Amino acid sequence: MGRPTLFEAAGGSAAMLALAADFHARCLADPVLEHPFSHVGNPDHVRNLAGYWGEVLGGPRVYSERHGGHPAMLRIHANQCDEDPFSARFREVFDEAVASTLPDDPELRSALHDYMAAATAEVSAIFPTAATVDDGLGMPHWSWSGRIN
Repeated sequence: MGRPTLFEAAGGSAAMLALAADFHARCLADPVLEHPFSHVGNPDHVRNLAGYWGEVLGGPRVYSERHGGHPAMLRIHANQCDEDPFSARFREVFDEAVASTLPDDPELRSALHDYMAAATAEVSAIFPTAATVDDGLGMPHWSWSGRIN
């Protein structure tokens, strides 16, 4: 049997939900991230975030099937501001949530850190008010060695 996916190594759907809940709570308590996270009007945000991360990390296609996939996620974040005041702190808080909720596995933590670095770079590129989101973008998938598509 091959190496488990990042999703499996993290602990599956329950672990993704715990990670998303911890991350969201940390963002609400953070002076930099509180403002954008306090305006999330979707009561299912934590569950949707868990589904998105799970799918990216090798889990079921929950986010794509229910919410429109990667382009839909990018559109939620697009056109917010012309400068990126959030990404560095977002990555730090994500790493804190990973350390708090997922297995103490340095390789897993490193792979998730690398994923979030790439993900925040992609999202910050569509922050500017004139940015557009390509409808044809597929869901990114990450493995132990990085992005695989």
